[in-house]
Amino acid sequence: MRCFWCDEDFERLTDDHIVPQSLGGTLEFRVQACTACQTKLSKAEREVARKSILAIHALASPVRARHPNRPTSGHLQPVFLLVKHPLGGYGESLLSAGERMRSLAYFEARVVPGEPIQARVRGATAEDAQLLLDLYRKVLQLDKQFGPGELVCELTASLEVDPEIASDPEFWPRMILLPGNRIMFRARTPDELVSCAKVLEFVARSGYQIDASKWEGDVRITGGTPHKIGLHFDPQCVRRIAAKIAYGLFCSITKRAMVHYDAERLRSYILGTETGSDEPVSITPDATKWTTSSDPHFVILSPAHDRSAAFVSLYGLMFRVELGQMSVLSRPAAVICEIDGSGMRIGSEGEIASFTTRIKEATFSRP
Repeated sequence: MRCFWCDEDFERLTDDHIVPQSLGGTLEFRVQACTACQTKLSKAEREVARKSILAIHALASPVRARHPNRPTSGHLQPVFLLVKHPLGGYGESLLSAGERMRSLAYFEARVVPGEPIQARVRGATAEDAQLLLDLYRKVLQLDKQFGPGELVCELTASLEVDPEIASDPEFWPRMILLPGNRIMFRARTPDELVSCAKVLEFVARSGYQIDASKWEGDVRITGGTPHKIGLHFDPQCVRRIAAKIAYGLFCSITKRAMVHYDAERLRSYILGTETGSDEPVSITPDATKWTTSSDPHFVILSPAHDRSAAFVSLYGLMFRVELGQMSVLSRPAAVICEIDGSGMRIGSEGEIASFTTRIKEATFSRP
């Protein structure tokens, strides 16, 4: 009962997917891990599958839908996801596992100093817009009296806006309905944000209700319309997951452990406890030049041209993981993982040759 990742003894361990389930991994290749290590790795895996550049691929691929009883599960978590709206301005969108991209409800206000104030409301349904307004009224506690300087409420706010959109006067600051019935304000500056909140507070106090009979319905964004996406994530989390996959599959396939020094170095890096600058993972420098694909993930161990390394391809983005000179296999091995979660298998000699050709054509650099 020894945890695969921290190498400590425990009375109880659980299965851990070597390739994260959110990326299509299955329990055909798994290890036993303790709760503490599972927690550490889960944080890195969520960063990869929900916030990183790989998250767009993970959520656009035919993976299983998000958890039906967790309203905030399975969503891309960008700092912004904005698109030009057919009725004017910029809409807020949501990308979720197993679902089409959909519009979020939002109220926005034009608050240019010295000019008339304007406001408008958008969303997929009138019910979503009304829910947002009702939630804001509840947060403001309109039926309660507050003294000077007394805290009324706390709200989440973001000043993250694409620079090109921020320079467009058609972008108005707004209040958005997020999954899980959460409210967030978005604006270009703190002053603009406060002005917008005051305008929408006036709307909330006025007793205004959404007239569903006049709702224009869900205005579809036509195919090919550019979306502006801003991502903020720890790139080392992505590299750590690549190392986890390489190390876990090496041990799973060979049925043996690495030499102590190499194993300890990789485990520490994978768990995020290694603070040294000599990372075992390098990555293709053109990481932003690839697009979504239905091609499976693959891992090659000890290819003929680079015997001490493993190469991990996730949605076409490739990583080189240094396994150590004592971890060279007598012949290359490969594992293929379907991105839709339908299974993992050992690669054939023909597939190894094909993948090796692709790897040899790539260049890798350390962060």
